[in-house]
Amino acid sequence: MTATYYDVKQVYDRNYGSDRLYKRNYCNNLYYTTGIMDFAETLNAHWLIDTVISYMPTVLEEYKKSEETFFMIEVRLNQKQEGYFEIYREGWIGDEYHESITVARQMIPFIDLPTKIDDEITSYKFYLELSSINPVIYTLLLPGEH
Repeated sequence: MTATYYDVKQVYDRNYGSDRLYKRNYCNNLYYTTGIMDFAETLNAHWLIDTVISYMPTVLEEYKKSEETFFMIEVRLNQKQEGYFEIYREGWIGDEYHESITVARQMIPFIDLPTKIDDEITSYKFYLELSSINPVIYTLLLPGEH
């Protein structure tokens, strides 16, 4: 079965809270929610979790510098399935407030997520939120689970 954007909407709509957290054995700084697990399984997109894990050292360095507790993650793709993965945050740089400060960005030549039929660009958003200070642990969640 090939997933459609309708399947994606259903994943986002049915996950509005999580009572269970998951983690990979090789990364102790990231947990993820039932909604993220549902997203990964429904869309065969476990790569999303692994990509976040690959950038956790960068996120942890940003935490040390800025003490930032909340990051946004976005995967954007066009109709040709090309796009990027980005982790960003809001915050102050000097005297200026910025709504998007890129922490990590990776261009991806092929993203196997469904696109919206009528839109040139399809965007998937996720949150990465501090859940523990000692040790520093972040939780990856769908926006509806925040």
